[in-house]
Amino acid sequence: MKNPPKWIKAIPQSNAHGSGALQKRLWRLCSDFVRIRDWSKSKRCIASNRPIYNWKDGQAGHFISYSKCNGIFKFDTDNIFLQSAYSNAWGDYDDWKEFERQINLRGIDTDELRVRNRDTPLKFRDADVIEEMKNLLTKIGELKIHPEYYDRAIKLLNS
Repeated sequence: MKNPPKWIKAIPQSNAHGSGALQKRLWRLCSDFVRIRDWSKSKRCIASNRPIYNWKDGQAGHFISYSKCNGIFKFDTDNIFLQSAYSNAWGDYDDWKEFERQINLRGIDTDELRVRNRDTPLKFRDADVIEEMKNLLTKIGELKIHPEYYDRAIKLLNS
């Protein structure tokens, strides 16, 4: 996207996921939202139950791996949870089974996640990314902790 609005530029790009600056900013929002959401509730890795002492120390890990996610489903927060860096990178089958069990305990149907991913189109537009960014800013606003860029992004979005 050429010349994105200032509120989008206020969100730092992620170094992890996304193709292009807009998706990298969406991933930053998505990752920060998930890590703050889950850390505020449990302060533990969903897969290994290891303690995570600060939300910034955890990672946002996909249940259905990023490489297997279709289109905008890559950024679906029902599929992404707080994980320790070790578990996210090197987790084994036992970690994955615990990950699935914990998701089910939270009321998320993992079979339904698989269907939603399967039914998500591979391609998506910048407008879809921007809509999801606005949705995530709203969700972050409902949390007690906000990333450092949040207030500036909201101020620019609402001006």
